[in-house]
Amino acid sequence: METLWAEVAKNGIFALAAAVVAYALWKQMNRISDEAKAREERISSEAKTERERMHSEAVAREDRLMRLAEGLTDRFEALAGQYESLALDVRDIKTIVHGKDAA
Repeated sequence: METLWAEVAKNGIFALAAAVVAYALWKQMNRISDEAKAREERISSEAKTERERMHSEAVAREDRLMRLAEGLTDRFEALAGQYESLALDVRDIKTIVHGKDAA
């Protein structure tokens, strides 16, 4: 920093102007860098939130599909039971109609 002030004293107003411009550029670069970091953090945070939302929606969809599959399984089991009951009824009716065991 002392060298800078020595140059300012030696070269006068031009050195002072160069020092002011250099300082202003340095401050501007720091501001731009800070803004870029903040933007990067915001985008990263938004992406994380979106990933978490998509994951929770996927889990909810999976749960709904599993409940649907379980419901369909229960319905098919009930239908199979009804079919067996009807098959027994048909066999009994055949037995009564023909007077013998039709099985």
